Amino acid sequence: MVLNPARYLIRLDDLCPTMRRDRCEHFLSIVTSYKVAPILAVVPDNQDPELNLQSPDPEFWEWMRSCEAAGATIAMHGYRHQCTNQGKSLLGLHKETEFAGAEESLQREWIRCGLAILRGHGLNPRLFVAPRHGFDNATLRALACEGLGILSDGFARRPFMRSEVLWIPQQLWEPVPKETGLWTICVHPNTASATHEVKLQEFLAKSAHQFTSFADVVADTSLSRLLWNERVEEALTNLRVRVSRARSRTALSN
Repeated sequence: MVLNPARYLIRLDDLCPTMRRDRCEHFLSIVTSYKVAPILAVVPDNQDPELNLQSPDPEFWEWMRSCEAAGATIAMHGYRHQCTNQGKSLLGLHKETEFAGAEESLQREWIRCGLAILRGHGLNPRLFVAPRHGFDNATLRALACEGLGILSDGFARRPFMRSEVLWIPQQLWEPVPKETGLWTICVHPNTASATHEVKLQEFLAKSAHQFTSFADVVADTSLSRLLWNERVEEALTNLRVRVSRARSRTALSN
């Protein structure tokens, strides 16, 4: 059997009026110079002090509309990016999240309000990105009920259906060559290092032809569930990521 070559998506996170616009513009210029259409994860109503990095940009929303018109896909990145809940997330990568552990009715309200804010600014959010990968089954039900039934997260190698939500996996935080599968690379422009930037530029120079877009992924995806062997691989990858992060935190604390 001949396997299809790997495809890649790129997602830029933590976009809001008080982000470092210069950094985001820089990464966007790198990506778009190779004619790659990114996913832009926008915080509807940022209340996270860690994202208050400059005075509110009065042109932010017009900029986002221009990016969407040019081919970018808008994702709703949580609601206020306030990660104060300690509920058990389905992926278990962080102890504190925004959504996991909150009452389902409250999660639905947050999603409804976040969508209204983004749409009120003339944007068309197509998918959901949970801050710190923090979401639970209540989040999935809320997303489906509010009509935002696509999630960018998880460690499978292909999109799949679970709990009435289409999961488009996000497994990488820097470019890594892969042989097959769909791989989403997540970039945080506010904090990305110069090394990260160089890696991304070098990877795009070699592999830009393997990048795809959100629209093409959705159009090409059959709404199927993971097979048992794919679920096992997904769980093992999740475990490896959690162990790696735990080791990194231990090393930093020593």
